[in-house]
Amino acid sequence: MYKQLYFLHIPKTAGKFISHNIKKSINDDSKCYISTHYPNNKEFLKNKIYISAHAGTFVINEIPEIDVATIVRDPISARASYFNFIYPFYLKDRPEYKNIHEDKQKFLYYLFEDKNFLIHNNYQSRFLCNSADEKSWNLKTFYEKDKLEMMKKYKEGYGFDWFVGNEKTSLELALENINNFKIVDVMERVEVFCEKINQWFIDNHNIKIDFNFNEKINVGDSEIEGRKTSSEYFINLLNENEKDRILELNSIDFNIYNFIKSKGSVNDKK
Repeated sequence: MYKQLYFLHIPKTAGKFISHNIKKSINDDSKCYISTHYPNNKEFLKNKIYISAHAGTFVINEIPEIDVATIVRDPISARASYFNFIYPFYLKDRPEYKNIHEDKQKFLYYLFEDKNFLIHNNYQSRFLCNSADEKSWNLKTFYEKDKLEMMKKYKEGYGFDWFVGNEKTSLELALENINNFKIVDVMERVEVFCEKINQWFIDNHNIKIDFNFNEKINVGDSEIEGRKTSSEYFINLLNENEKDRILELNSIDFNIYNFIKSKGSVNDKK
């Protein structure tokens, strides 16, 4: 059977680095489908060795026999990285943020007060439990009738949800899915995760994936009013009570992260 691998790309988990190196090593664009944007076309999923997308369980639903790999991140680091990523594009011109002058207070407002972005709590679990909307995988209807409807809430300032649902999100389902995935690990062990990916390609396609860890892809450096920022910068602004509050609001993600971290590099299934 023609083996396929789906990298369930949770935002801000080194996905662009991983996919860049896989695509470069396969050296055949026709064998890869890699996307972080919308809309997509599910017809493109056929006969691909490697698929990567911000699509939650959509690809698994379309190809139930596919092998799945994913990597998760400590919730504090994940939320800091995403804030650092979106601030220059989506937040800096909003009056609420323009009226806040301290970087830490901007970050805290995003985390705890901005009701438009409460949807980002437990966002990693969202991807582990829910599928992307079918409409976001239909090029024809997306542009003909669905785009205005689907983009409306984001144009009104609400946090982007990648068209991935949230109604199925639970710790129980996330753990069940993780236990069925082929390769799972945490960001601190990204090199181990990549070696598992490499071994999968060797075993199934006799292709060696050369991960170049000296090559930085989408490292996440940003700036606020000319000041260079990063996820580490924002994490270091927090006190312990603020960190605890993030973990409380992202308790499903935190439990998943701890489960995977405690098990080591899990699910090396044959």
